[in-house]
Amino acid sequence: MRRFALPLGLLLAFGTGAFSERAQDPPAQVPTCQIMRASGPITVDGKADDPAWKKAELIEFIFPWSRIDKGERAQSTVARMLWDDDKLYIVYSCDDPYLDSKVTAHDGPVYAEDAVEIFATPNPDDLSAYFGYEMNITPALLDYIAFEAGEEQTKDIQFSWESEGVQLATTYDGTLNDHSDIDAGWILEIAIPFENFRHLGGRIPPREGDLWRLNLNRTKGDRGRFSQWSDTRAENAAFHHSAYFGKAYFAGETPGKQRD
Repeated sequence: MRRFALPLGLLLAFGTGAFSERAQDPPAQVPTCQIMRASGPITVDGKADDPAWKKAELIEFIFPWSRIDKGERAQSTVARMLWDDDKLYIVYSCDDPYLDSKVTAHDGPVYAEDAVEIFATPNPDDLSAYFGYEMNITPALLDYIAFEAGEEQTKDIQFSWESEGVQLATTYDGTLNDHSDIDAGWILEIAIPFENFRHLGGRIPPREGDLWRLNLNRTKGDRGRFSQWSDTRAENAAFHHSAYFGKAYFAGETPGKQRD
């Protein structure tokens, strides 16, 4: 597989913004959440109305690099995650008054638009490599493996790696690519077979009590704001900092104890 080493400048454009300055102090610890086991079947249709989602933990995104000016829409994002024997399920609910999405090709530059992401590794003892899934409204998927390469933020990105069996669907409320009106937002559902996470160590499929390190992000799109679940501590907007990925524990159908 061919790899591409991305210098800092290009990486900041790859799913991040180069000049969004920090607006809040970083937290003392990374956040934690529980990925509840699905209590029933999930249909990946972008509606997120399956009963199983009602038991999933709500994950709210933060805005480390921008403040809300008077009258500006927050463009908030909330996510939920579930799992079963075979798949990891994620739903993102995105407030967005200016729906904008033109990329339709697989592995296209979805990061240049309003897009949501998951960066994840099933191996919590080694954060030097992780999987990236980035998705926009159309929906198009960009998938890869990323490798850390020192303090200069150079990344070794394996774009030629392709995931298998991923299900992806969106719905939206508004008029796509027409900013003459005010839109409401969009929902994205994704199901990722656990077999796609098998290359980096860790137990596949996971069992109840297992810990993964991951982050959930959203790019700014048209007139939007960068946001994420776990603050990467970067002075300017940057998502690729695996040392600050949050901790996600796999739980049963009812919340369980988290373990280190």
